[in-house]
Formats: sequence, C-alpha cells, structure tokens
Amino acid sequence: MTSIVSNPTENIVECCDLTVVRDSKEIICEATCCVPRNSLTFLVGENGSGKTTLIKTILGLLPKHSGEISIYSEKGSRRSQMITGYVPQGITFPKQIQMTVAEYLRYSSQVKEEDIEGVLTRVDFPKDLSGRTINQLSGGQQQKLLLAAELARSPEVLFLDEPLSNVDDSGERHILDVILEIKNSGVTIVIITHDWQMVSQYADHVICLNKNFICDQAASCVCKSSLSTVNIKQIQKLSPDPETTHDGYCYIDNI
Repeated sequence: MTSIVSNPTENIVECCDLTVVRDSKEIICEATCCVPRNSLTFLVGENGSGKTTLIKTILGLLPKHSGEISIYSEKGSRRSQMITGYVPQGITFPKQIQMTVAEYLRYSSQVKEEDIEGVLTRVDFPKDLSGRTINQLSGGQQQKLLLAAELARSPEVLFLDEPLSNVDDSGERHILDVILEIKNSGVTIVIITHDWQMVSQYADHVICLNKNFICDQAASCVCKSSLSTVNIKQIQKLSPDPETTHDGYCYIDNI
C-alpha cells in the first residue's frame, strides 16, 4: 500500500528498497528513488526494465512485494485529498461502450457541460469530435482525451506513459507546451519516454532503470553521458552490453 502523508517535503514521491514481482518474476529489485516536488521528472531505461511497473506500483495499481512508497501531499494526509493523475500509453475501450467524448469527460472527471470545449481545446482536441464515441477516435485522439480528462481533475502529481507516442507531429509540440505549462503552474510531472533529446532539453530530474548490467555508477555512467553525447542509443538497446551499462538504478539530478 502507498502511504499518503501530509508533509510538504522537497520530494513528492519517495520509494525505498522497492521490490515488485509479477507472475513470479522479479521486475524491480530493491529500488530506491524519489520524485522532487514541482519537477519535470523523466523515467527512462531500456524496454522491459520496469518503467510502467514502477509507476503503476506507486499509484497502487500493482502490489509491491516489499519496500516502502510514500507520497507527500501538501493538501492533507487522507487519500481522498491527494489527487494523482495517470495517462497510460494506450487503452483499449470495450466495443460495447458507446460513450461520447463529452460524456466521458462528464463521467470520468465531472467536467461541466459548459466547460467541455475549454478542456478539449487545452490539449488541441478537435472540437467537432466531441460528439463521437470514444471507440471512433484514433489512438492519438484517445491519448489527448485521456490527458484532457486527467488535467480537468487538477492533480497534484501527474504520471504520463509515453504521452507523445500516438500523437502526430503537429500535436506533439502542443502537448509538450501543455506539459510545460502545467509543470510551471506547480504540478509535479513524471514522464516515461525513450526520447533522450526531450530528456536532455527539459528534465529537472531523471530516474534511469537499467538493472541488468555492470559499471561503477560514477561520473562516467553511460546514463548521464547519454544525455549529452552520441552514446544516446546505448541505454535504449534491446541487447545488453556489459561494457557500457550498469547494475542497479541510476538517479540523475539537475541535468
């Protein structure tokens, strides 16, 4: 269980010795990390390293095997007083659901009818599609709708799993501008991404999950050097390279 505590420390999320097991397989092992308050934190690492698992465990959507997770709310200690937002990389709505875009916003985020247009405009969602059912939307349009719904709830911390993966080029810039806008308004944002250029340009804090390999985690760590050198692809490879990557969980602050 995630502890929600009324204590406005410098970190909004702290994980201590966190281990997560799924289907008898250890996905995350004794990871200790934090998310600084009001930061834009990127969660990076190769495919299968446990990025989505870590977020879902922090949110309480997956059980932890051991360790501690704490979320420090500025607004109160009760779970109902801590609003967390989560936009998955993709979601499949059952075909029998015939809910329209406007209905989805009303029921999922209690958006008033008169506010729907503004909520959709904020994420550059086409106004003329508000009457369509959610199953008629493209992947990118669904992604924008999910983001609009979460923003309407005014979360204290927002987790985004590859938020630009299904969005076309014209929409990427707008979504990124929205992310920076809400971060500047005081919302803590955690983003899973493989886009190292975006990380090196915008990150306040980076958590790198890279658990299978060996290095000294010193200044020469490939994760840190990848943010500013041609080594970028080293951390993204599907095949391990024990010469350049490392064991454990690497936390890179203040890029």
